[in-house]
Amino acid sequence: MSANEILEEVYQQYLSSIKIHQFAKNRTKHDTKFAIQIISPRKTKKAQHKSHIIDDFFDDLKTDITESYILNIITTFERIVFNKIDNAYGVIKKIITSEYQNRYNKKDSAPLHRSVISFIKNKEDFYSLSGARKVLENHISEELLKDLKEIIEYRNYLSHGKRQNVGKASTLKIDEIKDILMNIIN
Repeated sequence: MSANEILEEVYQQYLSSIKIHQFAKNRTKHDTKFAIQIISPRKTKKAQHKSHIIDDFFDDLKTDITESYILNIITTFERIVFNKIDNAYGVIKKIITSEYQNRYNKKDSAPLHRSVISFIKNKEDFYSLSGARKVLENHISEELLKDLKEIIEYRNYLSHGKRQNVGKASTLKIDEIKDILMNIIN
């Protein structure tokens, strides 16, 4: 499966989850017992206006589903990028170790030939999406780089509990995030 197909699959799972959410929300409007099964009985007993409780519950649930899938699509993108970095690192390491000595005078050892790999960034240097972004900087357009920075900030914001000083909220929708990440991979 291609990287774009993998990202698209996550997005399709999101759309299916939203359909299930909408089905359950619609059913609760006509079936109070169903609503009570889904929503905590304590909440529904205390509420004078159960319809507000149900609407609030499903609004919150939709937000939770969307944010979870945003994180899911971004972490899927991260796995894809880290796999590509790992593959590139292996190829670059092989080329450098074999070519360094070959391009030097064959009679003498190349200077520091045993340490040549230490001159290359190690794949562990790219332990985060921010680190991977540095590799991608010369590979993608300025616009995509700006979008990627926004997505990284948004991921940090969501994954760290929406704290004020960690990351930033974004107006990007999940389909826009998916499209941006697919464009970066291409």
